[in-house]
Amino acid sequence: MAEFFIETLVVLLAIFLWLVVVALLVRPFGVRLPLAPFSAFKRTYVPQAPTFSQHILVFGVLYFGCGMLIVTTLFHYLEWKYWHGSSSNLAVHKLLVFAVLWPIVGGLLFGLISWNGRPGKSTK
Repeated sequence: MAEFFIETLVVLLAIFLWLVVVALLVRPFGVRLPLAPFSAFKRTYVPQAPTFSQHILVFGVLYFGCGMLIVTTLFHYLEWKYWHGSSSNLAVHKLLVFAVLWPIVGGLLFGLISWNGRPGKSTK
């Protein structure tokens, strides 16, 4: 049971770190995201509405797709390294499949599903 909590804490730390890294990566391209993961609740300004392509790339591919790739790879590595789990998920061909599956397929689908229409227009 302790292994599960340790893996979960490490993965949560990686998720929050990834949110900060993405916020820093997209700033030079004009997309303003909060640096702290929970600062969105304390904002006093109105965030800009991203365009469709920005939403797909930032929230779909970078946040969800690459984030899931990092989390699943880290989880499999910790399970293999410290708790003697199977190393079959760390084989090169599976890592390449995950590298295509999560960011490109999963990220694009997540971005498409989570897009709620044109900026400034209510979808009611």
